[in-house]
Amino acid sequence: MAKTMTGVVIEGVGSPYKVVDDLEVPEPGEGQVLVKSIATAINPVETYMSSSGLLIESFPIVLGCDSSDLITRTGPNVTLKVDQRVCGCTRLGFHGYSTFQQYFLLDERFAILPPDSLSYNEAATIGVGAETACIGLLQGIKLAELDKEGKVLKRKDDDVEQEKEWVVVLGGAGSVGQYSVQIAKALGYKVVATCSKRTAELVKGAGANEVVNYTLNEDEQYEMIKEITSGNFFGVWDTVAKSEALGRKLLSDASVSKKRKCYATTDDWSPMEDKPGHCLHRAKLAYIGRPAEESSQPDLDSSLVLYAKFITHLLADGRLKPNETEVVTGGFDAVAGAVEKQLKSAGGKKI
Repeated sequence: MAKTMTGVVIEGVGSPYKVVDDLEVPEPGEGQVLVKSIATAINPVETYMSSSGLLIESFPIVLGCDSSDLITRTGPNVTLKVDQRVCGCTRLGFHGYSTFQQYFLLDERFAILPPDSLSYNEAATIGVGAETACIGLLQGIKLAELDKEGKVLKRKDDDVEQEKEWVVVLGGAGSVGQYSVQIAKALGYKVVATCSKRTAELVKGAGANEVVNYTLNEDEQYEMIKEITSGNFFGVWDTVAKSEALGRKLLSDASVSKKRKCYATTDDWSPMEDKPGHCLHRAKLAYIGRPAEESSQPDLDSSLVLYAKFITHLLADGRLKPNETEVVTGGFDAVAGAVEKQLKSAGGKKI
């Protein structure tokens, strides 16, 4: 293998994407694999990082964290094999780990193993979306516990029949939202999700029992969700980081749960007050592989190890399907345009 490779860098905050051919091919360390990036998905975090400089080790830097790959080399104490397919989310902002380059490092413990029935493009949609969904549903509102193999354990406090209980997903049409709907359904819950009229059938196709038009005012959304669920829910998962007021009101005034009331959100930056009787969880997938003190969630990595196994099981059983894709061709020269396209997208297909 050559010692250098092609990739796409940014040289500073707000700088354009630039294709270069002199990046050093990294060497896999303990518990790591070197993978060839076959297909990579685009996520909002790339724009966030490039426009703010946050999460970035140093410039110039390659971005990208979500892809579908083929293992080309393994480090010490690795069980995965060369030529094995993997997908998932890698570390963000560290040199050698980013996906907008020919080869990059992936920690074996975070690898999702896609079935052969999925194309590389389909598998590239899974990592960030499904893992964030797991953080919100399992770590956040605590729908279920997993054993060390990533298989579901019976909930200890399951005092309501699951088939009568709902999960509220605010934002069901995006990548995280669609995977959240599927995972909640796989765990035996009914799902009501907010979305637009345009994406209603898409969200129902993912498994939502009911959908509510998010263009209605919050009072109307509240009344519809309350009527649909009869208050039989204990968790609200805000996948779009825009609906705290609605989520908190649903838990405070509509939920009849006596065991717990949990609000989870992808918003990890806005000030939020603790509410009496509510647990609050902020999803922070961006801190994958980082020191625990940086994320304020010391159990993030250990949870993600289980989620990678859990997602692998769901894919193998056919209970989790990849999101629809819109493939942008053109290789590294097309990265800048793909990022711009993602920024303007309004839910539905994954870029």
